[in-house]
Amino acid sequence: MEYRQDKETGLSSNNRSLLVALFTIVLLIWGPIDPYGMVVRIIYLVALPTVLWFSLGYFGKNWKADNQSNNRLARGIAGIIAGALFVGAYLSFAASYHTECTQSVRTRDGSECVGDYVSVPGRDISGTFIYVTLGAVATWYAISKHNDNDTSG
Repeated sequence: MEYRQDKETGLSSNNRSLLVALFTIVLLIWGPIDPYGMVVRIIYLVALPTVLWFSLGYFGKNWKADNQSNNRLARGIAGIIAGALFVGAYLSFAASYHTECTQSVRTRDGSECVGDYVSVPGRDISGTFIYVTLGAVATWYAISKHNDNDTSG
């Protein structure tokens, strides 16, 4: 018989790390660059996740959650990410146009685009494959067994 202790622990360190990582990825992808420059981008890519990390550490202790609630939160976040990736895969597969590089050069670890990105007719098969693969990984994380014993926060 397995003894399971479901006492209130607050936000787990795994969930705090997951939320800060997602926030940082969103800033990397959709954060502004043009009007401010790279110095400001680097500052907010370091400062905002750091503030979020310490805020979640401070306020996460007061959150009345047990291990099972933390597990559900991690699975829910992974499920939302998987759904978004599968929607992206569908949109990429059903698109009338996608972008391709006009000229690339060979490097020692692959190739690098040195030309322009232009719109070409047709669906983006490689983008669809990447979205489906990442969606499958997120789905696997959402449905796999997790360790519920992380109470540090």
